[in-house]
Order: sequence, then C-alpha cells, then structure tokens
Amino acid sequence: MADDLLVRERVGHGLAAACARIRELASAWRTERVPPSTREQPFPPAEVMEPVRRAERLVRAIEDTSASVRGLPLLNQDKVWERVRSAGLDELLQFDWTLVGEADALAADVQRVTALDELDVTSLDARLRKLREVMADRQRYVEIS
Repeated sequence: MADDLLVRERVGHGLAAACARIRELASAWRTERVPPSTREQPFPPAEVMEPVRRAERLVRAIEDTSASVRGLPLLNQDKVWERVRSAGLDELLQFDWTLVGEADALAADVQRVTALDELDVTSLDARLRKLREVMADRQRYVEIS
C-alpha cells in the first residue's frame, strides 16, 4: 500500500509541476500580449486569447488525470493477494514506472517551453492519453489478479 501511495505522489508531483508551468506561461502571456481594455475594444482579440484558452483546457485535462491517478484502487492486503502479488509484482512495477515516467516526461516537455504559443498541445494530449491508458491497463490487471 505504501508503494501505491508513493507512485501516486510521484505521478501527482510531475503533473502538478506541468500545471504550474503552464499557468506561469499563461500569466506571462497575459501580461505581455493581452492589450488593456478600451472603450473601443473592451475584450481582447480572440487570436490573442486562443493560446490562453488552449492552456486552460490543457490544465483541466492534466488535473483530471491527476485526480484519476489519486483515485486508483489500492491493492488488497489479504494473504491470497500476497501470494498473487509476489508473482505479479514485476508487471505492477512496470505499470507504475510507466506512469511515473510519462508524468515526468510531460513535466519536462512543459518546462522546456519558453512561451505559451510554443506549447505542443497535441503532443501533451498524447502523453495524457498514454497515462490514462496505462492507468486503465493497471486497473484491469489488479482486478484480474
């Protein structure tokens, strides 16, 4: 159980770092590129706000994925499961390392970006999709074992 919690914490840390960096980039974008409201133009141009909207959607998707990781079922601690677990521990470890690796890679991808319009949303969405797939595979494996 402690290992499960450690993996969740590690994945959550990577995803939280990615969210924080995206919010930082969005804040800088607003400061540098969004013009102040005027009587003639009370709202910023849509093309200036589109990267901010994409970033907000991406942050929501990352936060949803993080919540899903935290909600993964814990492994049972009964004696039967202990026998099964010792045989399947390598598979579970592979799922967990993949989750941690994908979360860290997503955070690293976001950290390399210097401006909001440089975010490769398609690539980041693919990483989130991979995380969700691994979570689903891990959950199926735990339920079958």
